[in-house]
This record gives sequence, C-alpha cells and structure tokens, in this order.
Amino acid sequence: MKRNKFFVVTCLLLFLVTTSLVNAELIGVNCTDDGDGAIVMGTPAWTNQGDYYDVNVSGIQYDYPGHVLGDFITDTEEDPIVWLVESVENQTDFDWTDYHIDIGMDKNFTITGVIAPIDWTYTITPPESGLPLPGDPSPGTGWVGYVDYYIGTGGAIGIGESGDFGIKLSFTGTVAFCTEQIPTPEPATIMLLGLGALALLRKRQ
Repeated sequence: MKRNKFFVVTCLLLFLVTTSLVNAELIGVNCTDDGDGAIVMGTPAWTNQGDYYDVNVSGIQYDYPGHVLGDFITDTEEDPIVWLVESVENQTDFDWTDYHIDIGMDKNFTITGVIAPIDWTYTITPPESGLPLPGDPSPGTGWVGYVDYYIGTGGAIGIGESGDFGIKLSFTGTVAFCTEQIPTPEPATIMLLGLGALALLRKRQ
C-alpha cells in the first residue's frame, strides 16, 4: 500500500516538474498594422525554435505613431516565449536616431530580451498594469512595457534604410497584443525646436 502511494506521488511530482518546464505550443499568430497607413506591416512568418518561437515581420513606416496589432494563440496555459522581430524600413522624411516601442497585452508579461540595430543601445521599462493599451481603439487597459532604442555608436537609419527591432516576450497562454512605434526625432518635436529657435532670435533682435 505504501509502495503504491509512493509510486503515485513520485509520478505526480515528475508530471508537475516536466509540465512546468514545457512551453505552450503556439498554434497561431496574427500580426498586422491598424490600417491608418502610418506603418504598413507584411505577413508574419513564425517558426518553432524548440524552447521559444520566432515571429518575423517586415514593414514600412511612413509616419508616427505606427500601430501593430495581433494575437499569440496557444493550446495550453503554459508559458510561451516569443521573439517578435520587425524589420522596419524608414519612409518618413527624416533620419532615425532613436526609436521607441510601447507594447501592451491583455495579460501580464515580461520583456526578457531585445534586438537592436547594429551598435545601437536600448533601455527596457518593465510592463505595468492598469495602463491604456497602445493603438487600442477601445478605452481598454492592460499591461504595457516600453523599449527605447538609441543610436549609440551606430549610424542613423536614413530615409530608405531599414532597422531590426526585436523584443523577447514571455507570457501565459493565449494573449492579444498591440504596439505603438515612434521613430525620432519626431516631426512635432523638430517643429517645436524650430519655433523655439525663432523665438530666441526675435528676442536677440
């Protein structure tokens, strides 16, 4: 009797340990722009890399902010890990020296890694709850994190050039996500700086 109990408990523990180490199977991906023309994303290609999933999508950014919407669909509530990597072509009218991505989900998540253009640097702001989701047409809230990319010792992303921006995400089960992508310097910021310079010139005169 004791042996049977020991066997059952041992099997249960082994089951719990092995299932906790297995990621959910990702069975579907949807990743598209919001249709306003600021950023136009292509069809994503995703592959199973063993312990994580790799989602690659190419797009063209014509303006700011650009929004990308999608879903990661899993078959269980285990924890999948996904690299979401975007190759974005600069078709704005200014060179990019910084880039900013807000990413929101309807469940808690973590940002555990970043891919940046060559010799660019970045900072990660971990997700916080209760924030409005970027690009969400409804006033819904969720978890929102931020990645700021800086030119560092690398070159600017000129007009017609592309940059790779990737985020490694860990979450539980199926989630909906949305991003807001802002290249800088922003045209509005440039305009404000120009107006400030004109005001200073007038004061001197």
